Amino acid sequence: MARLYIELQLQPPPIQADPSHVMKPIRIVRHEEPITPGYLAETLEARGLPFEEIALDRGEALPQAIDDISALVFLGCTHSLTEDAPWMREEIRLIQSAANAGLPILGHCFGSQLIANALGGEVYPLAEKEIGWHTVRRADTAVAQDWCGEEEKTEILIWHHDGFTLPDAAAPLYSSRFCADQAFVVGDNILATVAHVEVTPELLENWVSLMPEDLAPVSERVQSPEQMRADLPGRVQRMQRLTDKLYHRWLSSFAPRS
Repeated sequence: MARLYIELQLQPPPIQADPSHVMKPIRIVRHEEPITPGYLAETLEARGLPFEEIALDRGEALPQAIDDISALVFLGCTHSLTEDAPWMREEIRLIQSAANAGLPILGHCFGSQLIANALGGEVYPLAEKEIGWHTVRRADTAVAQDWCGEEEKTEILIWHHDGFTLPDAAAPLYSSRFCADQAFVVGDNILATVAHVEVTPELLENWVSLMPEDLAPVSERVQSPEQMRADLPGRVQRMQRLTDKLYHRWLSSFAPRS
């Protein structure tokens, strides 16, 4: 944060960007219009980090080149990876290429399943979908503590029909009562979480309004629209303590690339 020049009531001199250290953008792959980067975009904007969205739902082509970006992000989707569609295989090949090149990769929900599959894990239908504000327990490992912090339990927003098995090189981060494999990291630069830690109150309100049929039947695993909306700003704010740790750790794993 810039210093305030209170005594002389002067503004600090403008910062001159060094072209040799201009960061290449973080490329965010969006599959469907309602599922946007949410809090991730807010975090990147607050840090002054450049990013771009590739909107597949608008017919934009998925670039296969990775030498023009600093990182890759894959967002959620209402489709299932078990459909094995050609565009899914294209994303998996891109993830494999990026991972082999050491490029940082982040995945939310469907994006995490893409990463798991690309790195050798399996994606499978859950016996019953898991939707709502559920408590996750941090893995009792040094890696999980490094990424998630000291808190052992956190309530987060989960909305998924499929699960994944961990790739061989993955370290688990946290688990829920109904799904053991919720999030993992590979090395210092690949983060995958099936939970929607990027959600904002506005984003979740939109999803609940657009997909009310997915919130039935109500059970221990699936919450009603009323339960999803209860104390929404407070729940999001508390979840963001974990989100901030995850994003900070992931972003700190790579320096701006010229």
